[in-house]
Amino acid sequence: MAYSLISTAVDKLNIILQDEIALLMGVTDDIKKLSRTFTFIQAVLKDAETRRVKDEAVKIWLENVKDLAYDVDDIIDEWMTDAHRSQAPDESDGSCFSKKKVISFLLPVTCFNHVLLRHKIGSRIKEVRGRLDDIEKEKSQLGLRVDSGERERVDSEVRRAEIRERETGSLLDQPSVVGREDDKNRVVDLLLGESSDGVNQVPFVISVVGMGGVGKTTIAQLTYNDERVQRHFHMKMWVCVSENFDVKQITESIIKSADPEFKGENLNLDQLQLRLREMLHGKRFLIVLDDIWSEDSEKWDKLKLPFQAGASGSRIVITTGNEKVALAMGRAHICKLAVLSHDDCWLVFWHRALEHRSAEEHSELEDIGREIVKKCGGLPLAAKTIGSAMCSRRTRREWELVLESDIWNSHDVLQGILPALLLSYHDLPPALKQCFAYLSIFPKDWRIKKDVAVTFWVAQGFIRSDRSRDMEEIGSLYFDDLLRRSLLQDAELDDYRYIVKCKMHDLVHDLAQSVAGSDCSLLDIRKQASLNLSNLRHSLLIDSDKDGDEVASTGATLYKANKLRTLLCVSTIFRARVPNNLFHHFRRLRALDLKCTGIKKLPQTVGKLKLLRYLNLSHTGIEELPEGLSNCGNLQTLILNGCVQLKKLPRGLTKMINLRHLDLEYTDELKYIPQGIGSLSSLQTLTKLIVEGGIEGCKWGEVKQLINHLHLHLQGRLQITGLEKLSRDEAREAEVYKKQKLYALSYEYRGDEALDDDEVKRMEDVLEILQPHTNLKELTIKVYRGWKLPKWIEDPVFSNLVKVELWFCDKRKQLPGLGKLPSLKYLRILGMEEVGKVGGEFSGDDNNDGSGGVVSFPKLETLIFGNMSNWEEWELIGDGEVMPSLLELKIYYCPKLKEFPSNLQHLIMLQHLMIWICPLLKERYGGGGEDRDKIAHIPNIIIV
Repeated sequence: MAYSLISTAVDKLNIILQDEIALLMGVTDDIKKLSRTFTFIQAVLKDAETRRVKDEAVKIWLENVKDLAYDVDDIIDEWMTDAHRSQAPDESDGSCFSKKKVISFLLPVTCFNHVLLRHKIGSRIKEVRGRLDDIEKEKSQLGLRVDSGERERVDSEVRRAEIRERETGSLLDQPSVVGREDDKNRVVDLLLGESSDGVNQVPFVISVVGMGGVGKTTIAQLTYNDERVQRHFHMKMWVCVSENFDVKQITESIIKSADPEFKGENLNLDQLQLRLREMLHGKRFLIVLDDIWSEDSEKWDKLKLPFQAGASGSRIVITTGNEKVALAMGRAHICKLAVLSHDDCWLVFWHRALEHRSAEEHSELEDIGREIVKKCGGLPLAAKTIGSAMCSRRTRREWELVLESDIWNSHDVLQGILPALLLSYHDLPPALKQCFAYLSIFPKDWRIKKDVAVTFWVAQGFIRSDRSRDMEEIGSLYFDDLLRRSLLQDAELDDYRYIVKCKMHDLVHDLAQSVAGSDCSLLDIRKQASLNLSNLRHSLLIDSDKDGDEVASTGATLYKANKLRTLLCVSTIFRARVPNNLFHHFRRLRALDLKCTGIKKLPQTVGKLKLLRYLNLSHTGIEELPEGLSNCGNLQTLILNGCVQLKKLPRGLTKMINLRHLDLEYTDELKYIPQGIGSLSSLQTLTKLIVEGGIEGCKWGEVKQLINHLHLHLQGRLQITGLEKLSRDEAREAEVYKKQKLYALSYEYRGDEALDDDEVKRMEDVLEILQPHTNLKELTIKVYRGWKLPKWIEDPVFSNLVKVELWFCDKRKQLPGLGKLPSLKYLRILGMEEVGKVGGEFSGDDNNDGSGGVVSFPKLETLIFGNMSNWEEWELIGDGEVMPSLLELKIYYCPKLKEFPSNLQHLIMLQHLMIWICPLLKERYGGGGEDRDKIAHIPNIIIV
């Protein structure tokens, strides 16, 4: 980490030397000395990183180096921001300022202000010079050695890591699990058979027990996804428990695992347990509780109460590293996992390190590789991670150096961290070391979102852009590289095979915490009084007593952490508002995350955070942002997703010229975006555009300017609201069909005033013109009042379209032929009030008789109809060749719908049928008899 911090500081110092502002301030000599000394220290950092394992003095020296590098980085950023803010956009008055145009946030100031600024920076640099000289002297006393080739080697490794091609965001093929077939079959037999004592108790508990890194979660995953298990259980749920055994939270997680759309945040434990008992009643279920640490049998007794409603044969699988935990579960079968044999461990290592090498390399390296594997102690995690590290080492000598490393003897020194993991860390390029250590800010078993991690790295300055790619793209490569090296695992992919989330193994998390040292820490506001917060740089703030009263002294104690660069708050400590003086203490913040904290107001003093680059206020009750926010000129990311009460953005938003990501999804009360939005030329993500937003709002001309300016940059999701007044010419000028990096597009209309025929025709023509690029994956159209939908919506050329939603397009008398879309998986249709019959036209059967011979909706998995008050008849044309992949069907508030299609039973893949407020359907299918038998093949049926 220290290497990257110093590299960043040196790079910034060199940038300053090239800026006329440094010359103007008269500090170039001091900056040159700082840069030179840092470079000398950087040359010995590899030796220091290796020796810190056993030498406490070296470890302390490295912490001092790191602390100083942080402080220098703060000084540089603050000074550059102040210096640039003091410059006018165009100095032509013959003053003492340079005539060079620089970033400007304020009006010009006098030369006296420059004198004060020079004095301020000069005194701070002098103080830093003294500390740096002391560190330089200690370097000599510690006898640290210079490695002349280290800089070139790590730089080349960084470049290699950065240029690896991204394989559409998906994982590389993983080798098959080695040496665990017997263990897997043992657990599967227990899942499918009777309990060991002959009493088929509900539920029967199976505990998978073993040390960290031995593969407990892997066994649970293998059995959970086994085809025999899939067929045997009616319901399956997976919950990661980790160290916090909270009965209410686990109960809620189990429900959400079974029903992802469940919203139960306001329910108490009793209500949640009643809901879970209802879901499990009479069902043979499987629940996996992964990574349990609590030995509290009373909590377990309370948690399992709803489980008793399940059918005979229901099972609970837990994984734990503590056999006492398994015993606390009561009567349970304990499956102990042993370490792998040497041969199996060698195969795990071989898959990572040697599988794609030549026979000559195998012959030359196998003997050393087997010796390395012996040091892995039979743990597959160790073999996998060290194998990933060895993959990039090509020569026999490089492998011998790993085998001879002192790190293999450091197990006790680093509190149980596997030496193989430590070697994998040391094998990382410096930039990746810094990014990896930063992830220790997240708790164990946290699902780390890739886009969040990358945005944080960018905000902290860990990633440097190059001419061919931006910082986010490079950060994405870094994240993927950590995954390939097995320092991240359990990748979760989205529908498009892109990596969304990952986890860290507990032992890897211990490693990240160790190398991060005092930089990163989980901060419990109930216990923080005993912590040393003076050098804390990155923290996630939690509250161990969520139901307790607000702690009056919390603020005063928290303010001791005045060097914070990252503050993530998952506590309700701030309640409805943020204290006015909070930002006086945290002026070094680069990232502030207050999502879901319940705040309703942000103070004007947020403008004090002039170094802030990331601000997340999503899912809060905030109604408007203060004008002071516009003083945060370095802000890159502003997330307001789900701020449903937000009505106003600051007028000065357009001064934030560094803004790269502006997320305004689900802000329905926001009626306009300030004028001048077209000047934000750095924007890459803009999730919402509001057209014709009144006197203060941006007009279509600005929207057009922004969309066209961002032709090559705009990406991700975009919602365009207020299209009802758009002319045909304006729609053509937008050239939406060129926006090939947009994967989700939403066209939304406002107003309910009457439209004449010409206005309706214009609206229809405009939507036809707004045809998107064929790369589009998700499309939503809301409150459209034309008589017909555009022809392109049912064109098979949109072969990438996976999700379509049509909301309240209420003039349409029949549904479009979406069955022609070859990749469509999710379809939701709401509020099509004029539709009375759904038949062949919906499936794309032009003859409406099933004679087309082409499978309709070939990949559709989820189909939802709602609020269709005049819908009476539904036919599935195609005699079994319609919706062959359908898994889930939901229908709600369709009061006139009389019956399901006669060939519904042909939908053999259908697993879930949910019907709400459809009285005729409930009357016909809700009881027993012949009609109920027609849907009896569907495993999960809910009719309310």
